[in-house]
Amino acid sequence: MDSKLSKIIIALFCFSFIATSLVRSEDRSNNNSSSVGPAPARHGGGGGGTAAILTQLAAIRAQLNQIQALVTPPAPVADNTTRLLFPYATNTAGFDTGLAITNSGSDNTGTVGQAGTATIYFFQGTTNPMPFTTPVIQAGASYQTTISTIAPGFNGYLVVVCNFPFGHGFGFLSDVGARNLAANIPALVLPGTRTNTVLESQGQ
Repeated sequence: MDSKLSKIIIALFCFSFIATSLVRSEDRSNNNSSSVGPAPARHGGGGGGTAAILTQLAAIRAQLNQIQALVTPPAPVADNTTRLLFPYATNTAGFDTGLAITNSGSDNTGTVGQAGTATIYFFQGTTNPMPFTTPVIQAGASYQTTISTIAPGFNGYLVVVCNFPFGHGFGFLSDVGARNLAANIPALVLPGTRTNTVLESQGQ
């Protein structure tokens, strides 16, 4: 919560407490006066002070309700997309990269996801291949392909936007035929919006 807003709320609560105390004090004074005899007339009529304080309390209560509405977080909204980063993928110098994109929206507890496509964006500098969109991937299913199939000659990194929640991925880099060298490529789950103040990977 913003510190300035916190101070405003504290001040309003203090004011409310003071006003309530004044009402109780005046009520006690009225009770004491009635027990010993008629109370002396007040300027503006009897009970005018109490009425004014009650009006102030109602205004304070309305302000507190408005502030509470401002600081109460909105209800969470379902995020039905996943962004993945493959830090490296290539189809050059006799190497190729296999990709697997999984829609893990179904597991032993039931299906909580949805079906959708995934769009693969290629980044290798100033000249990038056109994005590639997969067929629909059902919850509980995976899509597999290779860079040599969807972007021959590519050498860079990939960002995959899955139109479904709980998307995950896996990459496998090797020489053609996987005879001499092979390496796994992690697919990092990115936040929906990138900033330089929020960690990119969610530890996937």
